[in-house]
Amino acid sequence: MTSLLFWFQVIMAWTYMVPQVLQILHGKTRGLTLAMWLIFIGYLVVSLSLAILAWREKKEKIRLYTIIIFAQWTIFIAVLFTMCVGSVRWSTGDTTVCVAVTILSILTIIKNGLRDPMTRGWLAVWCKGVPQLWSAYVMLDTGSAEWLPGLSLLATNATAIPRLIQVYLQGKRGGWDRATKGLFVGESANVLTWTVVTIVWLVLTVF
Repeated sequence: MTSLLFWFQVIMAWTYMVPQVLQILHGKTRGLTLAMWLIFIGYLVVSLSLAILAWREKKEKIRLYTIIIFAQWTIFIAVLFTMCVGSVRWSTGDTTVCVAVTILSILTIIKNGLRDPMTRGWLAVWCKGVPQLWSAYVMLDTGSAEWLPGLSLLATNATAIPRLIQVYLQGKRGGWDRATKGLFVGESANVLTWTVVTIVWLVLTVF
């Protein structure tokens, strides 16, 4: 079951990546915010560090799989950001969102310290939840979701939910250490806010 879930996530990540790259190459970027992907990279680095900490606590295969998944997504999002940085306009709203995420992150670090895995979990919330909500707003504001292919949207949902399940199983089987709890908090925020993006995409594209 664990290996099946892992390979499913790998395949779905590529299912997201290929149509997204093609969309960008064809210049279809309306509704896209650069801040989202830039902050995502921060989220992924935080989550990757949490996954590594969790693996160090207990060197189980399921925890190693989590590391690989986050490493793959870090590379993918960095490539997408690099592809768009010269063609998508950076807005004042992007700056505001980045500043807000930075402030929330600093306050979180000051309160609990960076070494606490739960701090890193909340950093993942700010770096994933806030920009995804901003992305939903930008799509509504521009009246367009053309930057996001339907297959990429589906693949994101198909990877985010199993990843949350994988982290839950990791905690249930191996124990809810603070690193695993931090991962669970971050992934829960990811699923909830991407659901908002999905609803907005459906409103603009289908209805």
